[in-house]
Amino acid sequence: MKKFQWMIMALLLAAVGCKNAPKEQTAVALTGHEWELKSMTKADSVVKNPEQLPTLLFTDSTAVYGSAGCNRFFGTYGVEKGGKITIKPGGATMMYCPNMAFEDAYLKSLTEVKEYTIREKELKLMDGTGKLVLLYGLVDTTPVGVQDTL
Repeated sequence: MKKFQWMIMALLLAAVGCKNAPKEQTAVALTGHEWELKSMTKADSVVKNPEQLPTLLFTDSTAVYGSAGCNRFFGTYGVEKGGKITIKPGGATMMYCPNMAFEDAYLKSLTEVKEYTIREKELKLMDGTGKLVLLYGLVDTTPVGVQDTL
């Protein structure tokens, strides 16, 4: 009987220990996270960021949403093997914003994107020639729509 009690106690301790164990680091997925622009490089020159930084959110259903800094936009995207990606902005709000030249250049640059990589919580979008690079940081590591159930 004492062996049985010790076995139960060991199982309970193991279960509590597993629950409090740190979560494993997993690779960051393209979808389900909000990405915030860190820098935009066009023709080997870094473009000055606006006061309000652009954001991107890729969904599982090939929809992309975001902010160009002031105006919001939506569109679609497609991903292929080898880190290939296409982004097609579909529409945007049309508010007058302080930095319209940046917003226009940013939205145009999204249509030029051909490749992407994700490394260490950074998303890099490129045009395939190295002349356009959009670098984003992860806004939050918790996927959108996922709640911690522990």
